[in-house]
Amino acid sequence: MSLSLAANGRLTPCRGPVDAAVSARIDVLRIILIGLIVLCHGGRFLGTLVPFAGPGTEFAATAFNRGPACLAVPLFFCISGYLLLRKLELTPAGYVGLMAKKFLAIGVPFLLFNGIWIVWLLTVGSIENFGGRSFLLEAGIGAKLLGLGTSPLNYPLWFLRDLLKIIALTPLFLLFFRRLPITGLFLLGAVWFLESPADEYGLAGFAFWFYLGGLLARSRADVGKTARLDWWLLPLFVAATVVVGLAPWLGQDVYAYAALKKGYQMLGVLALWSLSRQSWLAGSGLLHRLAAYSFFIFLTHEPTVSVLQTRLLALWQPATAPGQMVAFFLPGLAAIILLYWLGRGLSRFSPGLYAIATGAVLKRRNPGATEPPRKPLSVSGRVAGGLLPPEAAVERDG
Repeated sequence: MSLSLAANGRLTPCRGPVDAAVSARIDVLRIILIGLIVLCHGGRFLGTLVPFAGPGTEFAATAFNRGPACLAVPLFFCISGYLLLRKLELTPAGYVGLMAKKFLAIGVPFLLFNGIWIVWLLTVGSIENFGGRSFLLEAGIGAKLLGLGTSPLNYPLWFLRDLLKIIALTPLFLLFFRRLPITGLFLLGAVWFLESPADEYGLAGFAFWFYLGGLLARSRADVGKTARLDWWLLPLFVAATVVVGLAPWLGQDVYAYAALKKGYQMLGVLALWSLSRQSWLAGSGLLHRLAAYSFFIFLTHEPTVSVLQTRLLALWQPATAPGQMVAFFLPGLAAIILLYWLGRGLSRFSPGLYAIATGAVLKRRNPGATEPPRKPLSVSGRVAGGLLPPEAAVERDG
């Protein structure tokens, strides 16, 4: 995968549409990554509310939660940067317009799905495994609504808060593209490792992945050709995941573990992208249908999985290793299915409400048009065909 820079070393905007095969892989990855997040959150009762049945169960849960599930965030930032920065050019007025647009697409859902559950806790009551009125008042309503100095009440939505922060840094990224494109990537990577030596995540890390996505897009890298990597990359990824699963027994301090996980992110993001080229994933009709509602599933999966966990544990306390592994995935799978059909229903019968909730733009139809109706293309199909700007996919991803 080679990078193409202009003669003066600058990375100029990429005007062409996203390759159709790459667009299909991005579409499928959206629901795969959301699915990893939902399954991880759905099984978080294991090892806390329900003790592990044995070391095998602890290894499996750790390998999944601290392995593939933790790759969703960096890969989402990388995809978002690839789509948003590929042809972006900003003036001061354009920057204001960009932030206003992204606030509607990302900030409004963030505030809405925090505000709804804040009102619920204040007026209806606590939600087990999610939060209660005293917890909310102690932390501060404003702090929990905006996620200031703490996680937002609807804790998975911290990703949207931080995505807005990273998008606000786009002038810096564009400056790097003009002045020092490759050096800029190494600078962001260095800041990532220095900013959060005891944590695998960090705002500089998100900036690194976002910038890397834009760098790949603007350098015209052929990101679709990854087949030659599979023979060594995927076995190495599996081996690294085993090491991550063994972390509770390795006795590492927090700094060594964070460094290990940052290296795992770099390997894992590339491995998941390489894996997405497989026809049983990229060509899956089911995954593409689910992907159309992936952002809605993300926004609503909490407190859905918390409620499902509570109901499950009231009926069944799994004590065996096989039973615990079934119970681990059950709330997440049930939430994905339930929220997919809820999203389909809302988008069909109340499209205006669905558009507001997911930050989408509801366009008016021209009543005078006489052209016969056609089967609509998916967002990824319209992006790949050049009918929509690449940023349209970012808005749905959040």
